[in-house]
Amino acid sequence: MPPSKSPRTHAPHGFTLVELLVGTAVTSIILFAVAFTVLAVQGSYQTESRIKVAVEGARTATSFIERRLRMAGYGVDPRFAFDFNVSQLPTGTKSNYALNFGTGVPKSVTDDLAFRYRDPSWLRRGTYDTAQGLVLTGGDAFGVDFPEGRRFIIACMGGRDYLVMKARSGGVKKDEKKTSNLDVDASLSSVAADAGCLTQTGGSAPYVMMLHELRIRIMDLGGRPFLMAFPGIDTLDLSTAVPLAADVESFQVAYVMNRPSPSSPFAALPAIDGGSSPANWVLGDVGSVSTERTPDPTVTPAPMYGMDYEDAARYNRHPGNIRAVRVSITVRSTRAEPSGRRAFARENLEDSAEKAAADGFYRTNMTTTVRVPNMMSRSAFIPEVGTDPTDIVSGG
Repeated sequence: MPPSKSPRTHAPHGFTLVELLVGTAVTSIILFAVAFTVLAVQGSYQTESRIKVAVEGARTATSFIERRLRMAGYGVDPRFAFDFNVSQLPTGTKSNYALNFGTGVPKSVTDDLAFRYRDPSWLRRGTYDTAQGLVLTGGDAFGVDFPEGRRFIIACMGGRDYLVMKARSGGVKKDEKKTSNLDVDASLSSVAADAGCLTQTGGSAPYVMMLHELRIRIMDLGGRPFLMAFPGIDTLDLSTAVPLAADVESFQVAYVMNRPSPSSPFAALPAIDGGSSPANWVLGDVGSVSTERTPDPTVTPAPMYGMDYEDAARYNRHPGNIRAVRVSITVRSTRAEPSGRRAFARENLEDSAEKAAADGFYRTNMTTTVRVPNMMSRSAFIPEVGTDPTDIVSGG
Protein backbone atom coordinates (compact mmCIF):
# COMPACT_ATOMS: atom_id res chain seq x y z
CA MET A 1 0.00 0.00 0.00
CA PRO A 2 1.55 3.29 -0.99
CA PRO A 3 2.34 5.80 1.76
CA SER A 4 -0.21 8.51 2.33
CA LYS A 5 0.67 12.08 1.25
CA SER A 6 0.48 14.96 3.69
CA PRO A 7 -1.99 17.80 2.73
CA ARG A 8 -0.51 20.86 0.89
CA THR A 9 -1.24 24.51 1.79
CA HIS A 10 -2.21 26.62 -1.28
CA ALA A 11 -1.57 30.45 -1.55
CA PRO A 12 -4.72 32.42 -2.29
CA HIS A 13 -5.33 33.30 -5.92
CA GLY A 14 -6.79 36.92 -5.19
CA PHE A 15 -7.47 39.60 -2.61
CA THR A 16 -10.50 39.66 -0.43
CA LEU A 17 -13.09 42.40 -0.88
CA VAL A 18 -11.92 44.18 2.27
CA GLU A 19 -8.33 44.22 1.07
CA LEU A 20 -9.39 45.66 -2.28
CA LEU A 21 -11.41 48.42 -0.61
CA VAL A 22 -8.51 49.36 1.66
CA GLY A 23 -6.06 49.45 -1.27
CA THR A 24 -8.43 51.57 -3.34
CA ALA A 25 -8.90 54.03 -0.48
CA VAL A 26 -5.17 54.40 0.09
CA THR A 27 -4.53 54.88 -3.64
CA SER A 28 -7.31 57.49 -3.85
CA ILE A 29 -5.85 59.42 -0.94
CA ILE A 30 -2.42 59.44 -2.56
CA LEU A 31 -3.81 60.50 -5.94
CA PHE A 32 -5.92 63.21 -4.31
CA ALA A 33 -2.88 64.57 -2.46
CA VAL A 34 -0.86 64.58 -5.69
CA ALA A 35 -3.67 66.31 -7.60
CA PHE A 36 -4.16 68.87 -4.84
CA THR A 37 -0.44 69.63 -4.86
CA VAL A 38 -0.39 70.02 -8.65
CA LEU A 39 -3.42 72.34 -8.58
CA ALA A 40 -1.92 74.39 -5.75
CA VAL A 41 1.36 74.78 -7.64
CA GLN A 42 -0.49 75.67 -10.84
CA GLY A 43 -2.67 78.20 -9.02
CA SER A 44 0.38 79.77 -7.39
CA TYR A 45 2.10 79.93 -10.77
CA GLN A 46 -0.92 81.61 -12.37
CA THR A 47 -1.14 84.09 -9.50
CA GLU A 48 2.53 84.95 -9.77
CA SER A 49 2.17 85.25 -13.55
CA ARG A 50 -0.67 87.75 -13.17
CA ILE A 51 1.37 89.81 -10.73
CA LYS A 52 4.48 89.57 -12.92
CA VAL A 53 2.61 90.78 -16.02
CA ALA A 54 1.25 93.76 -14.09
CA VAL A 55 4.69 94.64 -12.68
CA GLU A 56 6.38 94.35 -16.08
CA GLY A 57 3.71 96.54 -17.67
CA ALA A 58 4.16 99.25 -15.05
CA ARG A 59 7.96 99.06 -15.31
CA THR A 60 7.95 99.30 -19.12
CA ALA A 61 5.62 102.29 -19.15
CA THR A 62 7.55 104.05 -16.39
CA SER A 63 10.88 103.55 -18.16
CA PHE A 64 9.52 104.99 -21.42
CA ILE A 65 8.09 108.04 -19.66
CA GLU A 66 11.27 108.70 -17.65
CA ARG A 67 13.53 108.71 -20.71
CA ARG A 68 11.42 111.18 -22.64
CA LEU A 69 10.16 113.35 -19.82
CA ARG A 70 13.75 114.29 -18.90
CA MET A 71 13.95 115.97 -22.30
CA ALA A 72 10.93 118.23 -21.68
CA GLY A 73 11.86 121.83 -22.44
CA TYR A 74 15.11 121.00 -24.25
CA GLY A 75 15.49 123.65 -26.94
CA VAL A 76 12.05 125.06 -26.17
CA ASP A 77 10.94 128.18 -24.35
CA PRO A 78 9.99 126.77 -20.89
CA ARG A 79 6.68 128.63 -21.05
CA PHE A 80 5.59 126.25 -23.81
CA ALA A 81 7.41 123.05 -22.84
CA PHE A 82 4.28 121.59 -21.22
CA ASP A 83 0.90 121.83 -22.87
CA PHE A 84 -2.30 122.43 -20.89
CA ASN A 85 -4.71 123.09 -23.74
CA VAL A 86 -7.80 120.93 -23.08
CA SER A 87 -9.82 121.66 -26.23
CA GLN A 88 -8.93 118.29 -27.80
CA LEU A 89 -9.45 116.23 -24.61
CA PRO A 90 -12.66 114.33 -23.76
CA THR A 91 -14.98 116.71 -21.89
CA GLY A 92 -12.04 119.09 -21.65
CA THR A 93 -10.70 117.18 -18.64
CA LYS A 94 -6.95 117.32 -17.99
CA SER A 95 -7.03 115.62 -14.59
CA ASN A 96 -8.90 112.54 -13.29
CA TYR A 97 -10.89 111.68 -16.40
CA ALA A 98 -12.84 108.44 -15.80
CA LEU A 99 -13.16 105.64 -18.37
CA ASN A 100 -15.96 103.15 -17.68
CA PHE A 101 -15.88 99.63 -19.14
CA GLY A 102 -19.12 98.03 -17.96
CA THR A 103 -20.08 95.40 -15.40
CA GLY A 104 -17.25 93.44 -13.84
CA VAL A 105 -14.48 95.67 -15.19
CA PRO A 106 -13.19 98.40 -12.86
CA LYS A 107 -13.06 101.93 -14.20
CA SER A 108 -9.78 103.63 -15.05
CA VAL A 109 -8.82 107.16 -14.01
CA THR A 110 -6.35 109.13 -16.10
CA ASP A 111 -4.51 112.42 -16.03
CA ASP A 112 -3.10 113.85 -19.24
CA LEU A 113 0.62 114.57 -19.72
CA ALA A 114 1.72 116.55 -22.79
CA PHE A 115 5.13 118.11 -23.41
CA ARG A 116 7.59 119.27 -26.07
CA TYR A 117 11.33 119.12 -26.69
CA ARG A 118 13.64 119.87 -29.60
CA ASP A 119 15.24 117.01 -31.48
CA PRO A 120 18.94 117.18 -30.51
CA SER A 121 20.15 115.55 -33.73
CA TRP A 122 18.13 117.34 -36.43
CA LEU A 123 19.40 120.81 -37.31
CA ARG A 124 19.29 122.87 -40.50
CA ARG A 125 19.64 126.49 -41.49
CA GLY A 126 17.27 128.33 -43.76
CA THR A 127 15.21 131.41 -44.44
CA TYR A 128 11.51 132.09 -44.31
CA ASP A 129 9.22 134.59 -45.94
CA THR A 130 5.54 134.53 -46.70
CA ALA A 131 6.12 134.36 -50.46
CA GLN A 132 8.53 131.41 -50.74
CA GLY A 133 7.92 129.62 -47.48
CA LEU A 134 10.76 127.83 -45.70
CA VAL A 135 13.92 127.43 -47.82
CA LEU A 136 16.80 125.37 -46.46
CA THR A 137 20.31 126.63 -47.23
CA GLY A 138 23.59 124.83 -47.96
CA GLY A 139 21.96 122.28 -50.23
CA ASP A 140 20.27 120.53 -47.30
CA ALA A 141 17.02 118.62 -47.67
CA PHE A 142 14.65 117.70 -44.86
CA GLY A 143 16.00 114.14 -44.94
CA VAL A 144 12.91 112.56 -43.34
CA ASP A 145 9.25 112.47 -44.26
CA PHE A 146 7.44 114.64 -41.73
CA PRO A 147 3.73 114.03 -41.13
CA GLU A 148 0.91 116.49 -40.81
CA GLY A 149 1.09 118.30 -37.49
CA ARG A 150 4.90 118.23 -37.14
CA ARG A 151 6.17 121.53 -35.75
CA PHE A 152 9.43 123.33 -36.57
CA ILE A 153 11.20 126.24 -34.87
CA ILE A 154 12.79 128.85 -37.13
CA ALA A 155 14.99 130.80 -34.73
CA CYS A 156 16.89 133.99 -35.50
CA MET A 157 20.41 134.51 -34.19
CA GLY A 158 20.36 135.38 -30.51
CA GLY A 159 17.40 133.20 -29.63
CA ARG A 160 14.89 135.86 -28.65
CA ASP A 161 13.06 135.91 -31.99
CA TYR A 162 11.63 132.69 -33.34
CA LEU A 163 8.73 131.42 -35.40
CA VAL A 164 6.98 128.09 -34.82
CA MET A 165 5.39 126.46 -37.85
CA LYS A 166 3.19 123.39 -38.25
CA ALA A 167 3.00 121.05 -41.26
CA ARG A 168 -0.32 120.98 -43.08
CA SER A 169 -2.05 117.93 -44.55
CA GLY A 170 0.44 116.04 -46.67
CA GLY A 171 3.35 116.97 -44.44
CA VAL A 172 6.88 117.58 -45.73
CA LYS A 173 8.79 115.11 -47.93
CA LYS A 174 12.35 114.03 -47.17
CA ASP A 175 13.80 115.13 -50.54
CA GLU A 176 12.35 118.63 -50.40
CA LYS A 177 14.72 121.56 -49.86
CA LYS A 178 11.95 124.08 -49.46
CA THR A 179 8.28 123.98 -48.57
CA SER A 180 5.32 126.29 -48.28
CA ASN A 181 3.18 123.56 -46.70
CA LEU A 182 3.54 125.09 -43.23
CA ASP A 183 1.23 127.20 -41.10
CA VAL A 184 2.43 129.71 -38.51
CA ASP A 185 1.61 128.77 -34.93
CA ALA A 186 1.34 132.24 -33.46
CA SER A 187 0.54 130.88 -29.98
CA LEU A 188 4.10 129.49 -29.66
CA SER A 189 5.99 132.14 -31.65
CA SER A 190 7.75 135.24 -30.38
CA VAL A 191 7.70 137.14 -33.70
CA ALA A 192 5.36 137.52 -36.65
CA ALA A 193 5.88 135.74 -39.96
CA ASP A 194 7.20 138.92 -41.59
CA ALA A 195 10.02 139.50 -39.07
CA GLY A 196 13.10 140.73 -40.92
CA CYS A 197 15.54 138.41 -39.13
CA LEU A 198 13.85 135.40 -40.70
CA THR A 199 15.17 136.37 -44.14
CA GLN A 200 18.82 136.77 -43.11
CA THR A 201 21.34 134.71 -45.09
CA GLY A 202 24.90 133.42 -44.69
CA GLY A 203 26.26 133.25 -41.16
CA SER A 204 23.20 135.11 -39.86
CA ALA A 205 20.67 132.72 -41.35
CA PRO A 206 18.08 131.37 -38.86
CA TYR A 207 18.34 127.87 -37.48
CA VAL A 208 15.62 125.39 -38.39
CA MET A 209 14.87 122.84 -35.67
CA MET A 210 12.36 120.02 -35.28
CA LEU A 211 10.04 119.73 -32.30
CA HIS A 212 8.96 116.47 -30.69
CA GLU A 213 5.56 116.53 -29.02
CA LEU A 214 4.29 113.72 -26.84
CA ARG A 215 0.97 113.12 -25.13
CA ILE A 216 0.42 110.26 -22.64
CA ARG A 217 -2.91 109.11 -21.19
CA ILE A 218 -5.13 106.03 -20.76
CA MET A 219 -7.37 105.14 -23.69
CA ASP A 220 -10.10 102.55 -24.28
CA LEU A 221 -8.91 99.93 -26.79
CA GLY A 222 -11.59 97.33 -27.39
CA GLY A 223 -12.87 97.46 -23.84
CA ARG A 224 -9.42 97.37 -22.17
CA PRO A 225 -7.56 100.36 -20.72
CA PHE A 226 -4.19 100.94 -22.39
CA LEU A 227 -1.68 103.64 -21.49
CA MET A 228 -0.95 105.25 -24.87
CA ALA A 229 1.76 107.59 -26.14
CA PHE A 230 0.69 109.93 -28.95
CA PRO A 231 3.46 111.41 -31.16
CA GLY A 232 1.60 114.71 -31.30
CA ILE A 233 -0.60 116.76 -29.03
CA ASP A 234 -3.22 118.20 -31.37
CA THR A 235 -5.41 115.11 -31.74
CA LEU A 236 -6.04 111.78 -30.04
CA ASP A 237 -5.39 109.77 -33.18
CA LEU A 238 -5.10 106.13 -32.10
CA SER A 239 -3.75 105.10 -35.52
CA THR A 240 -0.45 106.82 -34.72
CA ALA A 241 -0.31 106.08 -30.98
CA VAL A 242 2.00 103.56 -29.28
CA PRO A 243 0.66 101.32 -26.45
CA LEU A 244 2.91 101.43 -23.39
CA ALA A 245 1.04 99.07 -21.06
CA ALA A 246 -2.25 97.16 -20.93
CA ASP A 247 -4.85 97.13 -18.14
CA VAL A 248 -3.68 100.43 -16.68
CA GLU A 249 -6.13 101.41 -13.99
CA SER A 250 -4.70 104.76 -12.97
CA PHE A 251 -2.31 107.31 -14.47
CA GLN A 252 -1.60 110.27 -12.24
CA VAL A 253 0.63 113.31 -12.77
CA ALA A 254 1.77 115.78 -10.11
CA TYR A 255 3.89 118.85 -10.86
CA VAL A 256 6.65 119.89 -8.48
CA MET A 257 6.91 123.66 -8.84
CA ASN A 258 9.79 126.02 -8.16
CA ARG A 259 9.76 127.20 -4.56
CA PRO A 260 11.78 129.92 -2.80
CA SER A 261 14.63 128.89 -0.54
CA PRO A 262 14.63 129.99 3.14
CA SER A 263 17.14 132.74 2.22
CA SER A 264 15.04 134.05 -0.68
CA PRO A 265 13.35 137.45 -0.36
CA PHE A 266 10.18 135.58 -1.36
CA ALA A 267 10.48 132.92 1.34
CA ALA A 268 7.23 134.13 2.92
CA LEU A 269 5.17 133.58 -0.23
CA PRO A 270 2.19 131.29 0.43
CA ALA A 271 2.45 127.80 -1.06
CA ILE A 272 0.67 127.59 -4.42
CA ASP A 273 -1.13 124.35 -3.52
CA GLY A 274 -3.10 125.82 -0.65
CA GLY A 275 -5.74 123.08 -0.64
CA SER A 276 -3.33 120.34 0.45
CA SER A 277 -2.77 119.67 4.12
CA PRO A 278 -0.21 120.92 4.77
CA ALA A 279 -0.08 123.43 1.91
CA ASN A 280 2.84 122.74 -0.44
CA TRP A 281 4.40 123.47 -3.85
CA VAL A 282 3.17 120.32 -5.61
CA LEU A 283 0.14 120.59 -7.89
CA GLY A 284 -2.00 117.50 -8.35
CA ASP A 285 -0.94 115.65 -5.20
CA VAL A 286 -3.10 114.36 -2.35
CA GLY A 287 -5.43 117.13 -1.22
CA SER A 288 -5.15 119.28 -4.34
CA VAL A 289 -8.51 120.85 -5.11
CA SER A 290 -9.80 121.01 -8.67
CA THR A 291 -8.37 124.50 -9.25
CA GLU A 292 -4.90 123.50 -8.02
CA ARG A 293 -4.30 120.25 -9.88
CA THR A 294 -2.34 121.63 -12.83
CA PRO A 295 -0.15 124.65 -13.60
CA ASP A 296 -1.93 127.60 -15.19
CA PRO A 297 -0.49 129.02 -18.45
CA THR A 298 -2.67 132.14 -18.12
CA VAL A 299 -0.93 133.29 -14.92
CA THR A 300 0.89 136.60 -15.26
CA PRO A 301 3.62 137.57 -15.24
CA ALA A 302 5.08 134.50 -16.95
CA PRO A 303 8.71 133.61 -16.18
CA MET A 304 10.96 134.96 -18.96
CA TYR A 305 14.58 134.40 -19.93
CA GLY A 306 15.59 137.94 -19.03
CA MET A 307 14.20 137.77 -15.49
CA ASP A 308 16.36 137.39 -12.42
CA TYR A 309 16.12 134.03 -10.70
CA GLU A 310 14.78 135.84 -7.64
CA ASP A 311 11.87 137.41 -9.47
CA ALA A 312 8.39 136.83 -8.08
CA ALA A 313 7.33 135.43 -11.47
CA ARG A 314 9.59 132.43 -10.77
CA TYR A 315 7.30 131.27 -7.95
CA ASN A 316 3.81 131.33 -9.41
CA ARG A 317 1.70 128.56 -11.00
CA HIS A 318 2.88 129.16 -14.55
CA PRO A 319 4.09 125.96 -16.38
CA GLY A 320 7.45 127.64 -16.93
CA ASN A 321 8.10 127.07 -13.21
CA ILE A 322 7.79 123.27 -13.31
CA ARG A 323 10.95 121.71 -11.88
CA ALA A 324 9.98 118.03 -11.68
CA VAL A 325 7.09 115.79 -12.63
CA ARG A 326 5.88 112.93 -10.44
CA VAL A 327 4.18 110.12 -12.37
CA SER A 328 2.22 107.29 -10.72
CA ILE A 329 0.78 104.24 -12.49
CA THR A 330 -1.46 101.38 -11.38
CA VAL A 331 -1.56 98.26 -13.56
CA ARG A 332 -3.93 95.42 -12.70
CA SER A 333 -4.14 91.78 -13.76
CA THR A 334 -6.08 91.09 -16.94
CA ARG A 335 -8.65 88.96 -15.11
CA ALA A 336 -9.89 88.66 -11.57
CA GLU A 337 -8.84 85.70 -9.43
CA PRO A 338 -11.27 82.85 -10.36
CA SER A 339 -10.92 81.11 -7.00
CA GLY A 340 -12.71 83.93 -5.19
CA ARG A 341 -9.55 85.20 -3.54
CA ARG A 342 -9.90 88.95 -2.96
CA ALA A 343 -6.33 89.74 -4.14
CA PHE A 344 -5.19 93.39 -3.79
CA ALA A 345 -7.33 96.41 -2.96
CA ARG A 346 -7.31 99.54 -5.07
CA GLU A 347 -5.43 102.49 -3.55
CA ASN A 348 -5.50 106.25 -4.09
CA LEU A 349 -2.76 107.68 -6.26
CA GLU A 350 -2.16 111.40 -5.73
CA ASP A 351 -5.53 113.22 -5.85
CA SER A 352 -7.47 110.49 -7.69
CA ALA A 353 -9.78 109.47 -4.82
CA GLU A 354 -10.24 106.01 -6.38
CA LYS A 355 -9.66 103.79 -3.34
CA ALA A 356 -11.89 100.72 -3.30
CA ALA A 357 -12.16 97.31 -1.62
CA ALA A 358 -10.35 94.26 -2.98
CA ASP A 359 -12.26 92.74 -5.91
CA GLY A 360 -10.14 89.79 -7.04
CA PHE A 361 -7.73 91.73 -9.26
CA TYR A 362 -4.00 91.85 -8.57
CA ARG A 363 -2.52 95.34 -8.78
CA THR A 364 0.87 96.96 -8.72
CA ASN A 365 1.55 100.66 -8.12
CA MET A 366 4.67 102.43 -9.33
CA THR A 367 5.73 106.04 -8.79
CA THR A 368 8.69 107.94 -10.22
CA THR A 369 9.78 111.57 -9.96
CA VAL A 370 11.55 112.99 -13.02
CA ARG A 371 13.56 116.20 -12.85
CA VAL A 372 13.26 118.48 -15.88
CA PRO A 373 16.54 120.46 -15.85
CA ASN A 374 15.82 122.13 -19.19
CA MET A 375 13.11 124.22 -17.52
CA MET A 376 15.63 126.33 -15.60
CA SER A 377 15.91 129.06 -18.27
CA ARG A 378 19.67 129.37 -17.83
CA SER A 379 20.39 130.30 -21.45
CA ALA A 380 18.65 130.79 -24.77
CA PHE A 381 17.65 127.60 -26.47
CA ILE A 382 19.09 127.79 -29.97
CA PRO A 383 22.59 126.39 -30.67
CA GLU A 384 24.35 129.78 -30.61
CA VAL A 385 23.33 132.11 -27.83
CA GLY A 386 24.58 135.32 -29.40
CA THR A 387 26.08 138.39 -27.74
CA ASP A 388 23.02 140.41 -26.81
CA PRO A 389 22.96 140.74 -22.98
CA THR A 390 19.21 140.16 -22.99
CA ASP A 391 19.86 136.61 -24.16
CA ILE A 392 21.48 135.71 -20.84
CA VAL A 393 19.48 135.25 -17.66
CA SER A 394 20.66 137.55 -14.91
CA GLY A 395 21.14 136.44 -11.35
CA GLY A 396 22.34 132.97 -12.39
